[in-house]
Amino acid sequence: MKIIIWLSWWPDSMFLTFLLSKKFWKDKLILAHYNHNFRKDSEKEEKYLRDIFKNYDFVSNKYSWKDFKESTLRKARYDFFKKIGWWKYWLALGHNLTDRIETSFLNLLRWWWLDWFLNMRKIDYSRKIIRPLINIPKFDILKKCESLDIPYFVDYTNFDIKFSKRNLIRNKIISFLENIDYKFYYSFQNLYTQLESLYPTFNLFEYLTEQDNNIFLLTMPTYHKKFFVKQLLDYFWVKDLRHWVIDEILNYINYAKGWGFKRYWKIFFYKKNWKIYLKIDKNFKTD
Repeated sequence: MKIIIWLSWWPDSMFLTFLLSKKFWKDKLILAHYNHNFRKDSEKEEKYLRDIFKNYDFVSNKYSWKDFKESTLRKARYDFFKKIGWWKYWLALGHNLTDRIETSFLNLLRWWWLDWFLNMRKIDYSRKIIRPLINIPKFDILKKCESLDIPYFVDYTNFDIKFSKRNLIRNKIISFLENIDYKFYYSFQNLYTQLESLYPTFNLFEYLTEQDNNIFLLTMPTYHKKFFVKQLLDYFWVKDLRHWVIDEILNYINYAKGWGFKRYWKIFFYKKNWKIYLKIDKNFKTD
């Protein structure tokens, strides 16, 4: 089984690549660089990466739109990962503890689900994502890069608080907490650990049996069904995760009689012979 590494010049990504290159043979790794094409140094940085990792399976793509919102860049980047084999291989991301805390603050402004506060997990079996650095603060990664002579660039756009809400959180809230006491990182880590022990997670492959033509037979769990449906929609990249959507799906699954269907974005829920099926848009993995 191969591993796709999201490769960039950031210290966490470079350190992650260093770690996995020591653990796995080269033919097990695909180094995937996505050029956001936002800074004038982007082309030069991609060339440096190609030179450093010329003996690896190195693939890249370039962002060509004019919309540089974080959400748009993220979608384009993940579409690229899908096209080169994600869902078939595992995807390794350099997210660290600092990233996770930033995202928790960010999600407090826009979502109300507990798992959006928890956000990143070390291992996501359903999406085939691993985050080996998720328990390490960014300042520790910087120290490790320095001690091991691992090259990296610092993206100066990360310091522009007008660029994104994440940058505002990073440079105002996280910086403020660091000035008080770095121990707050480990307090958050303990909080995540405790919440993860309470919040149910499901290996969706145990509940989905693939049939023909992107049709899945769905077996519902006997507990925490609302959490299960939400994780199911997350897995298939459904964007509207409001409570009423989850409730409507559960009402259909629990009470609908005979044949019929409910459509949510690119998923059709339908019943046949009292069994529950999903029919997925055939392009859901790439668009």
